[in-house]
Amino acid sequence: MGDRRLKDIERLQALARSGLMDGPGPGAHQRAARLAARLLDVPVSLVTFVDDVRQYFSAHVGLEGDVACESGTALSHSMCQFVVKTHEPLIVTDARQDARVSDNGAVRDMGVVAYLGVPIRSPDGHVLGSFCVIDRKPRDWHDDDVAHMVDLAAMIESDLRLRETLEERDIILQEMSHRVKNLFTIINSMLRMERSAHDSSEALAESMGARLKALSDAHEMIVPVVNARRSTGATTTLDALTRKLLAPHGAKNGTRITISGEHVPIGAKAAVYLTLALHELATNAAKYGGLSTDGGRLSISWHLTEDDTVEVCWEETGVDWDTDATPRTGFGARLLSIAVESQLAGEIKTRIDAGRFQRKLCIPLQRLQT
Repeated sequence: MGDRRLKDIERLQALARSGLMDGPGPGAHQRAARLAARLLDVPVSLVTFVDDVRQYFSAHVGLEGDVACESGTALSHSMCQFVVKTHEPLIVTDARQDARVSDNGAVRDMGVVAYLGVPIRSPDGHVLGSFCVIDRKPRDWHDDDVAHMVDLAAMIESDLRLRETLEERDIILQEMSHRVKNLFTIINSMLRMERSAHDSSEALAESMGARLKALSDAHEMIVPVVNARRSTGATTTLDALTRKLLAPHGAKNGTRITISGEHVPIGAKAAVYLTLALHELATNAAKYGGLSTDGGRLSISWHLTEDDTVEVCWEETGVDWDTDATPRTGFGARLLSIAVESQLAGEIKTRIDAGRFQRKLCIPLQRLQT
């Protein structure tokens, strides 16, 4: 059990994210080490973080020589590892006589005799290391000693939470800035293309308003829950996004529109461009296709192929299409191409029969999760 805890992947990832295994530790750690040394009247106090091969001192009082210069040791000279392994305080009166630690290099080479260490936990509960005090002579540790160390360790844990909160705030600000810049770029491009596609300001305003409403609806679904402790990953699904965008056309009551497919996670960036593509298809369907007449129908389905491509089938029926008509090449067609082919590295396949209009969007799953 002990070694498994020491080598636990999630614990090691939490430790790596903390950034505390190298470089000078926060000032709060050094203050806690000084307080512990004075309060318990010991020559050595350490704030120690432990991975699966070594221990690192983010703060230390009373160390000398190479150990002090290197601010750490291999696990062969670590008693703090036992705190990580047990998730409990380690209380040693005389390490030379204690079978648990008597053969540890810290006893032989560093003069550790009495040891008291308590766990330091990450904000998500992983034991990252030990806050400890050391004496060069045997010592009976009292309950008050343990209580003092637990209280001081809580101060260190509060510092870890604060550091994580500040990091998350920075990530959120960066993400917001990135999103806003991207949206302005998209809107600017849409305006440039829309101007040449409409004869009046009213038509331009109506078309742009509808597209911005679609983007707004999608944005509600992809506002990220940014957390420095884990990857943000996908923020919505293909099913949820499709139903949201088709709801104004009757997708909620299911009488004219059917939607079905496998669970496909959608990332924040992909959701923006997929929204533009689906909105364009829905707008065309409402103007000219399966949603433009009472007898028309729209079916949207998708599946994952063996080569990890998501194939979305958009099929409209109930309208007589001109199979000899030249495919549209205006703004909508360009926008669809930009969104699917340029931004999502996908492919658009179109098939027109007398009573059916079909689009297939073939998009790599990896791109949909960005």
